[in-house]
Amino acid sequence: MQFKAASGSLDASMRASLVAAALDGLPTNRGSVSVKKEGLDVLVMVGDVSVITVTGADASKAGTSAMALAEKWASNLRQALQLPPLKLSVSELEVPVGAVRNVRIVGSKSDEAQLSVNGNQYVEARRTPDGMQIRALRAGMASVVVSSGGLTQPLNVTIRPFAAEFPQSMSAEVVGIPAAGSSVKGALACTLRTQLQGRRGVKFSYQLPPTGQLGTGDVRTYNIRVRAEAPDTFPNYGMVTLKVKNLPVSRRPDAELWYSNSPEVVTQARPLFSATLRTDQPARLLYHHINAATQPMYIRVQVVNSSDDPAKVVVVPGDSKPDRNPVRAGLEAADQYFRAWMIGSGEVVVIPPHATLPISLRRLNPGETSSGLCGLRLLEGPESLLVRTDSWPPFEIDAAWRAAIESSTPWREVGCPPINDFDRAPYEISEHVYPNPHKSEEMSYEVGGRYSYCRIGQRAIIRQDQGSQLDGNFGVIYNIKASLQNPTSEATDVEVVFEASAGYSGGLFFLNGSVIRTPLLQPKEEMRIARYRLAPGGTRRLDITTLPVSGSSYPATITIRPVQTDTALNDLGRGMRTVKH
Repeated sequence: MQFKAASGSLDASMRASLVAAALDGLPTNRGSVSVKKEGLDVLVMVGDVSVITVTGADASKAGTSAMALAEKWASNLRQALQLPPLKLSVSELEVPVGAVRNVRIVGSKSDEAQLSVNGNQYVEARRTPDGMQIRALRAGMASVVVSSGGLTQPLNVTIRPFAAEFPQSMSAEVVGIPAAGSSVKGALACTLRTQLQGRRGVKFSYQLPPTGQLGTGDVRTYNIRVRAEAPDTFPNYGMVTLKVKNLPVSRRPDAELWYSNSPEVVTQARPLFSATLRTDQPARLLYHHINAATQPMYIRVQVVNSSDDPAKVVVVPGDSKPDRNPVRAGLEAADQYFRAWMIGSGEVVVIPPHATLPISLRRLNPGETSSGLCGLRLLEGPESLLVRTDSWPPFEIDAAWRAAIESSTPWREVGCPPINDFDRAPYEISEHVYPNPHKSEEMSYEVGGRYSYCRIGQRAIIRQDQGSQLDGNFGVIYNIKASLQNPTSEATDVEVVFEASAGYSGGLFFLNGSVIRTPLLQPKEEMRIARYRLAPGGTRRLDITTLPVSGSSYPATITIRPVQTDTALNDLGRGMRTVKH
Protein backbone atom coordinates (compact mmCIF):
# COMPACT_ATOMS: atom_id res chain seq x y z
CA MET A 1 0.00 0.00 0.00
CA GLN A 2 1.18 3.52 -0.66
CA PHE A 3 -0.11 6.80 0.77
CA LYS A 4 -0.48 9.61 -1.77
CA ALA A 5 -2.54 12.13 0.27
CA ALA A 6 -2.05 14.01 3.54
CA SER A 7 -4.43 13.69 6.48
CA GLY A 8 -4.79 16.71 8.71
CA SER A 9 -1.26 17.83 9.69
CA LEU A 10 0.31 14.52 8.59
CA ASP A 11 1.83 14.27 5.15
CA ALA A 12 1.91 10.97 3.23
CA SER A 13 5.35 9.86 4.48
CA MET A 14 4.49 10.60 8.10
CA ARG A 15 1.30 8.56 7.77
CA ALA A 16 3.31 5.63 6.34
CA SER A 17 5.73 5.80 9.29
CA LEU A 18 2.89 5.75 11.78
CA VAL A 19 1.34 2.69 10.08
CA ALA A 20 4.69 0.88 10.17
CA ALA A 21 5.06 1.67 13.87
CA ALA A 22 1.55 0.47 14.55
CA LEU A 23 2.21 -2.79 12.76
CA ASP A 24 5.48 -3.32 14.64
CA GLY A 25 3.64 -2.84 17.93
CA LEU A 26 0.98 -5.44 17.27
CA PRO A 27 0.85 -8.31 19.79
CA THR A 28 1.61 -11.89 18.72
CA ASN A 29 -2.08 -12.85 19.04
CA ARG A 30 -3.10 -9.84 17.01
CA GLY A 31 -6.42 -11.09 15.65
CA SER A 32 -7.87 -10.85 12.17
CA VAL A 33 -7.82 -7.99 9.70
CA SER A 34 -11.13 -6.20 9.06
CA VAL A 35 -12.54 -2.86 7.91
CA LYS A 36 -14.77 -0.51 9.87
CA LYS A 37 -16.75 2.57 8.78
CA GLU A 38 -16.17 5.66 10.94
CA GLY A 39 -17.83 8.76 9.67
CA LEU A 40 -16.47 9.65 6.25
CA ASP A 41 -13.39 7.52 6.78
CA VAL A 42 -12.87 3.75 6.79
CA LEU A 43 -10.58 2.10 9.33
CA VAL A 44 -8.47 -0.97 8.68
CA MET A 45 -8.41 -2.94 11.94
CA VAL A 46 -6.15 -5.69 13.20
CA GLY A 47 -8.14 -7.26 15.98
CA ASP A 48 -9.29 -4.25 18.07
CA VAL A 49 -6.43 -2.02 16.92
CA SER A 50 -6.93 0.57 14.19
CA VAL A 51 -3.75 0.61 12.05
CA ILE A 52 -4.81 2.49 8.91
CA THR A 53 -7.30 5.28 8.30
CA VAL A 54 -8.51 5.51 4.69
CA THR A 55 -9.74 9.03 3.94
CA GLY A 56 -11.80 10.47 1.12
CA ALA A 57 -8.59 12.11 -0.16
CA ASP A 58 -6.90 8.69 -0.34
CA ALA A 59 -9.86 7.30 -2.29
CA SER A 60 -9.85 10.27 -4.66
CA LYS A 61 -6.11 9.80 -5.39
CA ALA A 62 -6.75 6.08 -6.09
CA GLY A 63 -9.79 6.75 -8.26
CA THR A 64 -12.12 4.61 -6.17
CA SER A 65 -14.28 4.76 -2.99
CA ALA A 66 -12.87 4.82 0.53
CA MET A 67 -14.50 1.45 1.32
CA ALA A 68 -13.11 -0.23 -1.85
CA LEU A 69 -9.62 1.11 -1.14
CA ALA A 70 -9.81 -0.03 2.48
CA GLU A 71 -10.84 -3.54 1.40
CA LYS A 72 -7.88 -3.66 -1.01
CA TRP A 73 -5.39 -2.50 1.63
CA ALA A 74 -6.88 -4.93 4.16
CA SER A 75 -6.37 -7.81 1.71
CA ASN A 76 -2.76 -6.79 1.12
CA LEU A 77 -2.21 -6.48 4.85
CA ARG A 78 -3.61 -9.96 5.51
CA GLN A 79 -1.09 -11.42 3.04
CA ALA A 80 1.77 -9.38 4.52
CA LEU A 81 0.96 -10.40 8.09
CA GLN A 82 1.00 -14.05 7.08
CA LEU A 83 4.58 -13.68 5.81
CA PRO A 84 7.66 -13.92 8.02
CA PRO A 85 9.31 -10.56 8.60
CA LEU A 86 11.87 -11.29 5.85
CA LYS A 87 11.51 -13.77 3.01
CA LEU A 88 12.92 -14.31 -0.51
CA SER A 89 10.86 -15.55 -3.44
CA VAL A 90 13.53 -18.24 -4.02
CA SER A 91 16.36 -19.63 -1.91
CA GLU A 92 18.45 -21.05 -4.78
CA LEU A 93 19.07 -19.70 -8.25
CA GLU A 94 20.76 -21.04 -11.38
CA VAL A 95 21.80 -18.37 -13.85
CA PRO A 96 23.60 -18.48 -17.22
CA VAL A 97 26.75 -16.39 -17.53
CA GLY A 98 25.83 -12.86 -18.59
CA ALA A 99 22.16 -13.22 -17.66
CA VAL A 100 20.11 -11.12 -15.20
CA ARG A 101 17.52 -12.47 -12.78
CA ASN A 102 15.15 -10.67 -10.36
CA VAL A 103 14.32 -11.99 -6.87
CA ARG A 104 11.51 -10.56 -4.72
CA ILE A 105 12.09 -9.64 -1.09
CA VAL A 106 8.92 -9.62 1.01
CA GLY A 107 7.92 -9.28 4.64
CA SER A 108 7.56 -6.46 7.15
CA LYS A 109 11.34 -6.00 7.29
CA SER A 110 11.85 -6.07 3.51
CA ASP A 111 11.98 -2.30 2.96
CA GLU A 112 15.13 -1.90 5.09
CA ALA A 113 16.85 -5.07 3.75
CA GLN A 114 20.56 -4.81 2.94
CA LEU A 115 22.58 -7.04 0.56
CA SER A 116 26.03 -8.56 0.94
CA VAL A 117 27.67 -10.81 -1.69
CA ASN A 118 30.00 -13.72 -1.02
CA GLY A 119 31.78 -14.34 -4.32
CA ASN A 120 31.48 -10.96 -6.01
CA GLN A 121 33.75 -12.18 -8.81
CA TYR A 122 30.83 -14.39 -9.90
CA VAL A 123 27.76 -12.18 -9.35
CA GLU A 124 26.64 -8.62 -8.82
CA ALA A 125 23.57 -7.84 -6.69
CA ARG A 126 21.61 -4.60 -6.28
CA ARG A 127 18.34 -3.58 -4.61
CA THR A 128 15.21 -2.95 -6.67
CA PRO A 129 11.88 -1.52 -5.46
CA ASP A 130 10.45 -4.99 -4.83
CA GLY A 131 13.60 -7.02 -4.20
CA MET A 132 16.99 -7.41 -5.84
CA GLN A 133 18.57 -7.97 -9.24
CA ILE A 134 21.28 -10.62 -9.76
CA ARG A 135 23.74 -10.36 -12.68
CA ALA A 136 25.89 -13.43 -13.45
CA LEU A 137 29.50 -12.52 -14.29
CA ARG A 138 31.30 -15.85 -14.70
CA ALA A 139 30.82 -19.56 -14.04
CA GLY A 140 31.01 -20.54 -10.38
CA MET A 141 29.04 -20.41 -7.13
CA ALA A 142 28.18 -17.45 -4.93
CA SER A 143 25.73 -16.42 -2.22
CA VAL A 144 23.83 -13.22 -1.54
CA VAL A 145 22.85 -12.59 2.10
CA VAL A 146 19.78 -10.40 2.68
CA SER A 147 19.63 -8.90 6.20
CA SER A 148 17.22 -6.61 8.04
CA GLY A 149 16.52 -5.96 11.72
CA GLY A 150 18.75 -8.80 12.87
CA LEU A 151 17.18 -11.26 10.41
CA THR A 152 19.02 -12.85 7.46
CA GLN A 153 18.00 -14.80 4.39
CA PRO A 154 20.65 -16.42 2.13
CA LEU A 155 20.33 -16.86 -1.65
CA ASN A 156 22.63 -19.49 -3.15
CA VAL A 157 23.52 -18.75 -6.77
CA THR A 158 25.01 -21.22 -9.26
CA ILE A 159 26.31 -19.69 -12.46
CA ARG A 160 26.78 -21.94 -15.49
CA PRO A 161 27.79 -21.05 -19.04
CA PHE A 162 25.65 -21.63 -22.09
CA ALA A 163 26.50 -24.76 -24.06
CA ALA A 164 27.80 -22.57 -26.92
CA GLU A 165 28.30 -18.92 -27.71
CA PHE A 166 26.31 -17.46 -30.58
CA PRO A 167 26.33 -16.05 -33.18
CA GLN A 168 29.13 -17.93 -34.96
CA SER A 169 30.52 -17.36 -38.44
CA MET A 170 32.43 -19.78 -40.67
CA SER A 171 33.20 -20.47 -44.30
CA ALA A 172 33.58 -23.39 -46.69
CA GLU A 173 34.86 -23.87 -50.22
CA VAL A 174 33.90 -26.01 -53.17
CA VAL A 175 34.92 -26.30 -56.81
CA GLY A 176 33.00 -27.10 -59.98
CA ILE A 177 31.64 -25.79 -63.27
CA PRO A 178 29.28 -25.37 -61.51
CA ALA A 179 29.63 -26.99 -58.08
CA ALA A 180 26.86 -29.57 -57.67
CA GLY A 181 24.24 -29.11 -54.97
CA SER A 182 25.53 -32.30 -53.33
CA SER A 183 29.02 -30.77 -53.03
CA VAL A 184 27.60 -27.59 -51.51
CA LYS A 185 25.51 -29.58 -49.04
CA GLY A 186 28.51 -31.74 -48.18
CA ALA A 187 30.62 -28.65 -47.52
CA LEU A 188 27.88 -27.28 -45.23
CA ALA A 189 27.64 -30.55 -43.31
CA CYS A 190 31.41 -30.93 -42.96
CA THR A 191 31.96 -27.34 -41.84
CA LEU A 192 29.17 -27.37 -39.26
CA ARG A 193 30.23 -30.72 -37.82
CA THR A 194 33.91 -29.82 -37.57
CA GLN A 195 33.96 -26.07 -36.89
CA LEU A 196 31.06 -25.36 -34.53
CA GLN A 197 32.47 -24.31 -31.17
CA GLY A 198 30.97 -25.16 -27.79
CA ARG A 199 31.69 -26.38 -24.27
CA ARG A 200 33.23 -29.77 -23.53
CA GLY A 201 30.87 -32.57 -24.54
CA VAL A 202 28.63 -30.25 -26.56
CA LYS A 203 26.11 -31.71 -28.96
CA PHE A 204 24.67 -29.63 -31.77
CA SER A 205 21.44 -30.14 -33.66
CA TYR A 206 20.31 -28.29 -36.77
CA GLN A 207 18.53 -28.69 -40.08
CA LEU A 208 20.61 -28.29 -43.22
CA PRO A 209 19.01 -25.80 -45.62
CA PRO A 210 18.17 -26.69 -49.23
CA THR A 211 21.14 -26.28 -51.56
CA GLY A 212 21.54 -25.98 -55.29
CA GLN A 213 24.33 -25.59 -57.80
CA LEU A 214 26.85 -22.82 -57.17
CA GLY A 215 28.50 -21.04 -60.10
CA THR A 216 32.26 -20.69 -60.39
CA GLY A 217 33.48 -17.75 -58.30
CA ASP A 218 30.07 -17.30 -56.64
CA VAL A 219 29.50 -17.00 -52.89
CA ARG A 220 26.30 -18.03 -51.12
CA THR A 221 25.48 -17.26 -47.49
CA TYR A 222 23.41 -19.61 -45.32
CA ASN A 223 21.92 -18.64 -41.94
CA ILE A 224 21.32 -21.77 -39.87
CA ARG A 225 19.62 -21.98 -36.47
CA VAL A 226 21.56 -24.30 -34.19
CA ARG A 227 20.72 -25.80 -30.79
CA ALA A 228 23.56 -26.63 -28.38
CA GLU A 229 23.53 -28.73 -25.22
CA ALA A 230 26.40 -29.89 -23.02
CA PRO A 231 26.96 -31.24 -19.48
CA ASP A 232 26.83 -28.63 -16.68
CA THR A 233 25.64 -25.89 -19.02
CA PHE A 234 22.43 -24.24 -20.10
CA PRO A 235 21.17 -25.43 -23.51
CA ASN A 236 20.68 -22.62 -25.97
CA TYR A 237 19.86 -21.71 -29.55
CA GLY A 238 21.73 -19.38 -31.83
CA MET A 239 22.43 -18.40 -35.42
CA VAL A 240 25.38 -19.56 -37.48
CA THR A 241 26.34 -17.74 -40.66
CA LEU A 242 28.11 -19.96 -43.18
CA LYS A 243 29.49 -18.68 -46.47
CA VAL A 244 30.22 -21.16 -49.24
CA LYS A 245 32.47 -20.07 -52.09
CA ASN A 246 33.06 -21.87 -55.38
CA LEU A 247 36.77 -21.30 -55.96
CA PRO A 248 37.61 -20.15 -59.50
CA VAL A 249 40.15 -22.95 -59.97
CA SER A 250 40.88 -24.03 -63.54
CA ARG A 251 40.05 -27.67 -64.15
CA ARG A 252 42.94 -30.02 -64.91
CA PRO A 253 42.76 -33.59 -66.19
CA ASP A 254 43.80 -36.28 -63.75
CA ALA A 255 47.53 -36.87 -64.15
CA GLU A 256 47.47 -40.41 -62.75
CA LEU A 257 45.19 -43.32 -61.94
CA TRP A 258 46.04 -45.03 -58.65
CA TYR A 259 44.93 -48.63 -58.64
CA SER A 260 44.41 -50.06 -55.14
CA ASN A 261 43.32 -53.54 -56.17
CA SER A 262 46.39 -55.70 -55.72
CA PRO A 263 45.52 -57.79 -53.91
CA GLU A 264 41.82 -57.62 -54.60
CA VAL A 265 41.15 -60.46 -52.16
CA VAL A 266 42.40 -59.56 -48.67
CA THR A 267 42.93 -62.24 -46.01
CA GLN A 268 44.73 -60.33 -43.26
CA ALA A 269 45.66 -56.90 -41.91
CA ARG A 270 48.29 -55.28 -44.11
CA PRO A 271 49.17 -52.20 -46.16
CA LEU A 272 47.36 -52.36 -49.50
CA PHE A 273 48.39 -49.24 -51.43
CA SER A 274 50.39 -46.01 -51.04
CA ALA A 275 51.01 -43.09 -53.39
CA THR A 276 52.22 -39.49 -53.26
CA LEU A 277 49.81 -36.65 -54.02
CA ARG A 278 51.76 -33.66 -55.35
CA THR A 279 50.68 -30.05 -55.65
CA ASP A 280 48.35 -29.44 -58.59
CA GLN A 281 48.81 -32.92 -60.05
CA PRO A 282 45.28 -34.34 -59.71
CA ALA A 283 44.93 -38.08 -59.21
CA ARG A 284 42.07 -40.54 -59.54
CA LEU A 285 42.10 -43.22 -56.84
CA LEU A 286 40.34 -46.56 -57.43
CA TYR A 287 40.12 -48.99 -54.51
CA HIS A 288 38.31 -52.32 -54.62
CA HIS A 289 38.95 -55.02 -52.00
CA ILE A 290 37.12 -58.14 -50.82
CA ASN A 291 37.32 -59.48 -47.27
CA ALA A 292 38.33 -63.13 -47.65
CA ALA A 293 39.19 -63.57 -43.95
CA THR A 294 37.05 -65.50 -41.49
CA GLN A 295 36.35 -62.43 -39.36
CA PRO A 296 35.37 -58.81 -40.01
CA MET A 297 38.02 -56.31 -41.02
CA TYR A 298 38.29 -52.58 -41.73
CA ILE A 299 39.42 -51.14 -45.05
CA ARG A 300 40.69 -47.61 -44.54
CA VAL A 301 41.70 -45.04 -47.17
CA GLN A 302 43.23 -41.76 -45.99
CA VAL A 303 45.32 -38.75 -46.91
CA VAL A 304 48.11 -38.11 -44.41
CA ASN A 305 49.59 -34.65 -43.83
CA SER A 306 52.76 -35.17 -41.79
CA SER A 307 54.03 -31.65 -42.51
CA ASP A 308 53.97 -28.51 -40.37
CA ASP A 309 51.66 -26.72 -42.84
CA PRO A 310 47.91 -27.06 -43.46
CA ALA A 311 47.01 -28.71 -46.77
CA LYS A 312 44.05 -27.64 -48.92
CA VAL A 313 42.73 -30.64 -50.86
CA VAL A 314 39.88 -31.03 -53.35
CA VAL A 315 37.93 -34.28 -52.92
CA VAL A 316 35.55 -35.65 -55.56
CA PRO A 317 33.98 -38.51 -53.56
CA GLY A 318 32.70 -41.91 -54.59
CA ASP A 319 32.45 -44.69 -52.00
CA SER A 320 29.98 -47.57 -51.79
CA LYS A 321 28.73 -49.22 -48.66
CA PRO A 322 30.03 -52.79 -48.19
CA ASP A 323 28.28 -55.28 -50.46
CA ARG A 324 28.52 -59.02 -51.03
CA ASN A 325 28.09 -58.29 -54.73
CA PRO A 326 31.39 -56.71 -55.93
CA VAL A 327 29.83 -55.60 -59.23
CA ARG A 328 27.09 -53.66 -57.46
CA ALA A 329 29.62 -52.14 -55.03
CA GLY A 330 31.82 -50.95 -57.89
CA LEU A 331 28.90 -49.53 -59.86
CA GLU A 332 27.56 -47.59 -56.86
CA ALA A 333 30.96 -46.02 -56.08
CA ALA A 334 31.57 -45.10 -59.73
CA ASP A 335 28.07 -43.58 -60.03
CA GLN A 336 28.72 -41.20 -57.13
CA TYR A 337 32.09 -40.16 -58.54
CA PHE A 338 31.06 -39.96 -62.20
CA ARG A 339 28.19 -37.51 -61.66
CA ALA A 340 30.45 -35.07 -59.79
CA TRP A 341 33.45 -35.60 -62.07
CA MET A 342 31.47 -34.61 -65.16
CA ILE A 343 31.26 -31.01 -63.89
CA GLY A 344 34.49 -31.06 -61.86
CA SER A 345 32.48 -30.73 -58.64
CA GLY A 346 34.16 -31.40 -55.31
CA GLU A 347 34.63 -30.28 -51.73
CA VAL A 348 37.67 -28.36 -50.53
CA VAL A 349 38.95 -29.83 -47.26
CA VAL A 350 41.74 -28.27 -45.19
CA ILE A 351 43.90 -30.92 -43.47
CA PRO A 352 45.65 -29.40 -40.43
CA PRO A 353 49.36 -30.10 -39.86
CA HIS A 354 50.05 -33.62 -38.60
CA ALA A 355 46.49 -34.75 -39.31
CA THR A 356 44.70 -37.13 -41.65
CA LEU A 357 41.74 -36.90 -44.02
CA PRO A 358 39.64 -40.10 -43.94
CA ILE A 359 38.50 -40.82 -47.50
CA SER A 360 36.88 -44.15 -46.60
CA LEU A 361 36.53 -46.32 -43.52
CA ARG A 362 34.39 -49.42 -43.97
CA ARG A 363 33.82 -52.43 -41.77
CA LEU A 364 33.59 -55.52 -43.98
CA ASN A 365 32.06 -58.78 -42.90
CA PRO A 366 33.58 -61.88 -44.50
CA GLY A 367 32.75 -61.95 -48.20
CA GLU A 368 31.90 -58.24 -48.45
CA THR A 369 33.54 -55.77 -50.84
CA SER A 370 34.67 -52.20 -50.24
CA SER A 371 34.79 -50.18 -53.46
CA GLY A 372 35.55 -46.56 -54.21
CA LEU A 373 36.53 -44.14 -56.93
CA CYS A 374 37.53 -40.62 -55.95
CA GLY A 375 39.40 -37.59 -57.22
CA LEU A 376 42.13 -35.84 -55.20
CA ARG A 377 43.93 -32.57 -55.89
CA LEU A 378 46.38 -30.76 -53.60
CA LEU A 379 45.79 -27.02 -54.08
CA GLU A 380 47.93 -25.47 -51.34
CA GLY A 381 50.24 -26.45 -48.51
CA PRO A 382 53.15 -28.88 -48.45
CA GLU A 383 54.70 -30.12 -51.68
CA SER A 384 53.16 -33.57 -51.24
CA LEU A 385 50.88 -35.75 -49.12
CA LEU A 386 50.75 -39.48 -48.53
CA VAL A 387 47.66 -41.38 -49.66
CA ARG A 388 47.34 -44.91 -48.34
CA THR A 389 44.94 -47.86 -48.18
CA ASP A 390 45.21 -50.39 -45.34
CA SER A 391 43.27 -53.33 -43.97
CA TRP A 392 42.92 -53.57 -40.19
CA PRO A 393 41.47 -56.13 -37.79
CA PRO A 394 38.33 -55.13 -35.85
CA PHE A 395 38.80 -52.52 -33.10
CA GLU A 396 36.60 -50.44 -30.81
CA ILE A 397 35.42 -47.09 -32.16
CA ASP A 398 33.51 -44.21 -30.62
CA ALA A 399 30.13 -42.81 -31.65
CA ALA A 400 31.55 -40.32 -34.17
CA TRP A 401 33.52 -43.04 -35.94
CA ARG A 402 30.50 -45.33 -35.91
CA ALA A 403 28.73 -42.66 -37.97
CA ALA A 404 31.81 -42.35 -40.18
CA ILE A 405 31.91 -46.02 -41.16
CA GLU A 406 28.30 -45.74 -42.35
CA SER A 407 29.10 -42.72 -44.51
CA SER A 408 30.53 -42.43 -48.03
CA THR A 409 32.11 -39.15 -46.86
CA PRO A 410 33.55 -39.92 -43.39
CA TRP A 411 35.42 -36.60 -43.09
CA ARG A 412 32.03 -34.92 -42.77
CA GLU A 413 31.48 -36.90 -39.57
CA VAL A 414 34.90 -36.75 -37.85
CA GLY A 415 36.83 -34.01 -39.62
CA CYS A 416 40.60 -34.48 -39.91
CA PRO A 417 41.87 -36.21 -36.74
CA PRO A 418 45.51 -36.01 -35.57
CA ILE A 419 47.98 -38.60 -36.83
CA ASN A 420 48.22 -41.66 -34.59
CA ASP A 421 50.40 -44.79 -34.50
CA PHE A 422 48.21 -46.56 -37.07
CA ASP A 423 48.87 -43.74 -39.53
CA ARG A 424 52.63 -44.18 -39.04
CA ALA A 425 52.58 -47.88 -39.92
CA PRO A 426 55.30 -48.86 -42.42
CA TYR A 427 54.42 -48.66 -46.11
CA GLU A 428 55.93 -48.83 -49.58
CA ILE A 429 54.94 -46.62 -52.50
CA SER A 430 52.86 -48.77 -54.84
CA GLU A 431 53.88 -49.59 -58.39
CA HIS A 432 50.24 -49.53 -59.55
CA VAL A 433 50.28 -45.96 -60.85
CA TYR A 434 49.05 -45.29 -64.39
CA PRO A 435 49.70 -41.93 -66.09
CA ASN A 436 47.13 -40.14 -68.26
CA PRO A 437 44.08 -42.28 -67.42
CA HIS A 438 42.05 -41.09 -70.41
CA LYS A 439 41.10 -42.64 -73.72
CA SER A 440 39.73 -40.94 -76.85
CA GLU A 441 37.83 -43.08 -79.36
CA GLU A 442 35.85 -42.42 -82.53
CA MET A 443 32.87 -44.22 -84.01
CA SER A 444 31.15 -43.74 -87.36
CA TYR A 445 27.93 -45.32 -88.50
CA GLU A 446 26.21 -44.95 -91.89
CA VAL A 447 22.69 -46.29 -92.36
CA GLY A 448 22.82 -49.31 -94.65
CA GLY A 449 26.49 -49.94 -93.82
CA ARG A 450 28.27 -52.01 -91.19
CA TYR A 451 27.53 -51.64 -87.53
CA SER A 452 29.99 -49.44 -85.63
CA TYR A 453 31.72 -50.94 -82.58
CA CYS A 454 33.87 -49.56 -79.76
CA ARG A 455 35.52 -51.93 -77.29
CA ILE A 456 35.77 -50.37 -73.84
CA GLY A 457 38.75 -51.72 -71.88
CA GLN A 458 40.29 -53.47 -74.90
CA ARG A 459 43.58 -51.56 -75.24
CA ALA A 460 45.14 -51.41 -71.79
CA ILE A 461 47.00 -48.34 -70.53
CA ILE A 462 50.61 -48.88 -69.39
CA ARG A 463 51.88 -48.65 -65.83
CA GLN A 464 54.17 -45.76 -64.91
CA ASP A 465 57.26 -47.98 -64.69
CA GLN A 466 56.37 -49.67 -68.03
CA GLY A 467 56.42 -52.99 -66.16
CA SER A 468 52.80 -53.95 -66.70
CA GLN A 469 49.43 -52.80 -68.03
CA LEU A 470 45.96 -52.28 -66.61
CA ASP A 471 43.86 -55.06 -68.10
CA GLY A 472 40.27 -53.86 -68.46
CA ASN A 473 41.26 -50.19 -67.95
CA PHE A 474 39.16 -50.00 -64.80
CA GLY A 475 38.69 -46.37 -63.76
CA VAL A 476 39.93 -44.99 -67.11
CA ILE A 477 37.68 -42.27 -68.57
CA TYR A 478 36.66 -42.81 -72.21
CA ASN A 479 35.58 -39.91 -74.42
CA ILE A 480 33.92 -41.24 -77.57
CA LYS A 481 32.98 -39.05 -80.52
CA ALA A 482 30.45 -40.73 -82.78
CA SER A 483 29.05 -39.57 -86.12
CA LEU A 484 25.77 -40.89 -87.55
CA GLN A 485 24.74 -40.47 -91.19
CA ASN A 486 21.70 -41.50 -93.18
CA PRO A 487 22.43 -41.31 -96.94
CA THR A 488 19.17 -43.13 -97.79
CA SER A 489 15.82 -41.68 -98.78
CA GLU A 490 14.04 -43.26 -95.78
CA ALA A 491 13.96 -42.05 -92.19
CA THR A 492 15.75 -44.61 -89.99
CA ASP A 493 15.81 -45.25 -86.22
CA VAL A 494 19.30 -45.84 -84.87
CA GLU A 495 20.26 -47.11 -81.40
CA VAL A 496 23.34 -47.02 -79.18
CA VAL A 497 23.67 -50.29 -77.28
CA PHE A 498 25.92 -51.40 -74.41
CA GLU A 499 26.86 -55.10 -74.23
CA ALA A 500 28.37 -56.91 -71.23
CA SER A 501 30.74 -58.72 -73.58
CA ALA A 502 33.16 -60.25 -71.07
CA GLY A 503 30.74 -61.15 -68.31
CA TYR A 504 28.52 -59.86 -65.49
CA SER A 505 28.77 -56.05 -65.56
CA GLY A 506 27.23 -52.65 -65.04
CA GLY A 507 27.78 -49.51 -67.07
CA LEU A 508 27.77 -45.73 -66.66
CA PHE A 509 27.44 -43.24 -69.52
CA PHE A 510 27.11 -39.49 -69.93
CA LEU A 511 25.03 -38.81 -73.02
CA ASN A 512 22.48 -36.18 -74.03
CA GLY A 513 23.33 -34.09 -70.94
CA SER A 514 22.52 -36.76 -68.36
CA VAL A 515 24.07 -39.76 -66.66
CA ILE A 516 22.73 -43.17 -67.67
CA ARG A 517 23.25 -46.09 -65.29
CA THR A 518 22.52 -49.58 -66.56
CA PRO A 519 21.14 -52.36 -64.39
CA LEU A 520 23.51 -55.22 -63.65
CA LEU A 521 23.76 -57.18 -66.89
CA GLN A 522 24.39 -60.88 -67.37
CA PRO A 523 27.16 -62.04 -69.76
CA LYS A 524 26.39 -60.97 -73.36
CA GLU A 525 23.30 -59.10 -72.22
CA GLU A 526 22.63 -55.81 -73.99
CA MET A 527 20.97 -52.54 -73.01
CA ARG A 528 19.98 -49.69 -75.26
CA ILE A 529 21.32 -46.42 -73.87
CA ALA A 530 20.07 -44.09 -76.64
CA ARG A 531 17.83 -44.04 -79.71
CA TYR A 532 17.69 -41.48 -82.53
CA ARG A 533 15.67 -40.99 -85.71
CA LEU A 534 17.78 -39.92 -88.65
CA ALA A 535 15.88 -38.11 -91.41
CA PRO A 536 16.77 -38.85 -95.04
CA GLY A 537 20.20 -37.33 -95.64
CA GLY A 538 20.40 -36.49 -91.93
CA THR A 539 23.47 -36.54 -89.69
CA ARG A 540 24.08 -36.44 -85.95
CA ARG A 541 27.13 -36.20 -83.74
CA LEU A 542 27.34 -37.78 -80.28
CA ASP A 543 29.71 -37.28 -77.38
CA ILE A 544 29.69 -40.34 -75.11
CA THR A 545 31.64 -40.49 -71.85
CA THR A 546 32.04 -43.74 -69.93
CA LEU A 547 34.48 -45.75 -67.81
CA PRO A 548 35.05 -49.42 -66.95
CA VAL A 549 33.54 -50.03 -63.51
CA SER A 550 35.32 -51.88 -60.68
CA GLY A 551 34.06 -55.41 -60.11
CA SER A 552 32.54 -55.67 -63.58
CA SER A 553 33.95 -57.75 -66.45
CA TYR A 554 35.64 -55.80 -69.23
CA PRO A 555 36.19 -55.38 -72.19
CA ALA A 556 32.61 -54.41 -72.98
CA THR A 557 31.16 -53.18 -76.25
CA ILE A 558 29.25 -50.12 -77.46
CA THR A 559 27.44 -50.70 -80.73
CA ILE A 560 25.67 -48.24 -83.05
CA ARG A 561 23.19 -49.94 -85.42
CA PRO A 562 19.60 -49.77 -86.69
CA VAL A 563 16.99 -50.30 -84.00
CA GLN A 564 16.45 -54.02 -83.53
CA THR A 565 12.97 -55.50 -83.79
CA ASP A 566 13.87 -58.74 -82.00
CA THR A 567 10.84 -59.90 -80.01
CA ALA A 568 13.18 -60.84 -77.14
CA LEU A 569 13.73 -57.14 -76.34
CA ASN A 570 12.09 -55.95 -73.12
CA ASP A 571 11.31 -52.31 -72.33
CA LEU A 572 13.00 -51.23 -69.07
CA GLY A 573 11.90 -47.59 -69.13
CA ARG A 574 15.33 -46.10 -69.79
CA GLY A 575 16.32 -48.60 -72.43
CA MET A 576 15.86 -52.03 -73.89
CA ARG A 577 17.86 -55.12 -73.19
CA THR A 578 18.27 -58.60 -74.59
CA VAL A 579 20.53 -61.59 -74.13
CA LYS A 580 22.44 -63.03 -77.05
CA HIS A 581 22.33 -66.81 -77.41
